[in-house]
Amino acid sequence: MALICEDLSSYGVVLIPPDSQQYFDLLADIERRLQNRPVGAPPIGYAAVSRVSEHDTSGSAILVNRGKVAIAAVGYVWFRRLPNGNVATSSRSPGTNPSVLLPFLQRPQSRKFDAYWHTIFPGSKRLITLDGDMYGDNTDVRPPASDELLTGGFGTGSGRGSNDGEPFKLTLDGVFFVDGKFAGKDQLGSWDQLVASREAYLSVSDLARRTPASEFFAQMDRLSGLDKDRERAMRSALAPLPPRRLPPGSDIESIREYQRQCAARTALRMRNAQGEAAAVVAIARWLDIPGPELHRL
Repeated sequence: MALICEDLSSYGVVLIPPDSQQYFDLLADIERRLQNRPVGAPPIGYAAVSRVSEHDTSGSAILVNRGKVAIAAVGYVWFRRLPNGNVATSSRSPGTNPSVLLPFLQRPQSRKFDAYWHTIFPGSKRLITLDGDMYGDNTDVRPPASDELLTGGFGTGSGRGSNDGEPFKLTLDGVFFVDGKFAGKDQLGSWDQLVASREAYLSVSDLARRTPASEFFAQMDRLSGLDKDRERAMRSALAPLPPRRLPPGSDIESIREYQRQCAARTALRMRNAQGEAAAVVAIARWLDIPGPELHRL
């Protein structure tokens, strides 16, 4: 069965299905580049390269950015037909992790690195697989500059989605461009998540500029939802945060409340790691690098 690809070609974001000869030409270039990584690039393990070489091509497609602006994040949905005839879906959404869209959450020394390795330049391509992975990088457009490489240690990860059943459709649900523009049907709610996250963090930054440190963190305790139990608050503030997104279909007020809590807990973690004075200064600086204004196309 030929894979149905629903892309955003009117915005320059195209999906190439595996029944196209162009697919295999593009795939061969992606494989070659994965096997010849520049020093300082995000590491790719042998298992990942093997998955690209050996994957079932019926459960994949290649995204090509034919637009004029780099892509910052992509949300997509796979549709699979199960043996009992039912249809199942699996999806990936951009989330609200540190990115060129939320640069105030990035480490300053990694911003140029992230802008090169975690975006899709015009003319670049990515293999999207049913497992929830995306392969490829911007070396197919230009080699990285010296300040777009890292010499220290850093980690990478990939999603492993369900691949039960026969894939029959891949839909691009939403695409954020690096200039803040967004295109897509957005059934995953990616737009509301990112907008609410940006608003929450910048609002916290503004509060840090206007409020004494002790009062600011008292408000963060209340905003985080952890203030009723001080011991639990400290423990939770030090623990890793949950993913910065809610399930698709969440109402806008729930999304906003969740993102306000995430922003407050980030502030508490910074206080515990740096001390009140240094944390307030760092949080107040978020407003100096707010990222691009977000706009729906």
